[in-house]
Amino acid sequence: MKTCHLCTFAAVVLLAGCVSAPSVDVDKAAASRIKRIDILAMPEPTERNIAVINIGGAAGAFGIIGGLVQASANIDHSKQFAALLEKNKKALSEPMLADLQKSLARDGYKTDVIRGQWPKPSADKKSDDFSGVHVDGDAILCVSFGIVGYASSQFSLHYEPWVMVTAQLLDAKSKQELYRKTFAVGYQMKIKNLVELDADPRFQFGSSDDLLARSDEAAAGLVDCVGRVADQLAVDLQGQ
Repeated sequence: MKTCHLCTFAAVVLLAGCVSAPSVDVDKAAASRIKRIDILAMPEPTERNIAVINIGGAAGAFGIIGGLVQASANIDHSKQFAALLEKNKKALSEPMLADLQKSLARDGYKTDVIRGQWPKPSADKKSDDFSGVHVDGDAILCVSFGIVGYASSQFSLHYEPWVMVTAQLLDAKSKQELYRKTFAVGYQMKIKNLVELDADPRFQFGSSDDLLARSDEAAAGLVDCVGRVADQLAVDLQGQ
């Protein structure tokens, strides 16, 4: 499927202007009755999700032309990084599933991974429709990737991880939403209601060239980020 990184960068602009991210704190009464969680196997991030961006880079200081130059460089670096991840078969979905199962098991939940089922867009395209998802557990956990990659903020000399993940927990029978959060690991966008998590400072790169040259390390940094999301999600579901 052909993808376009302009979509990713348009999303960046829109997110930066968001007042808040959707947020539903865990329903403690409902969560206390959950013993088994069925986790939907999430799609792997695609080229349109993967970003290596210098936000407010030096070229952007030279007006519209400079901004276009910086945007073009961001698109090129993102495509290169996406290609390297694909070439080297660096996956995030399976590590995320493994981390979720490990973290939830540590808190006493039984889990199963459900493959081949995924919500479809609602009729108004503003939410997800889970009516076609059928599981045997008490709850459905749906985790999806937003932006995945690295960002260098204005005046920064380093690229740091930039991973955004949305998690939803629903009652398996009624499909009532019991919990919803958006996590941002590493680079922060100052959006209200984001659950902001620090990335491991080991995974910083001095330039886009450095990052691309050490793509294996960069991929390991992204895997570390999804592990941090899994741990925090398990804590949230316990109502702590």
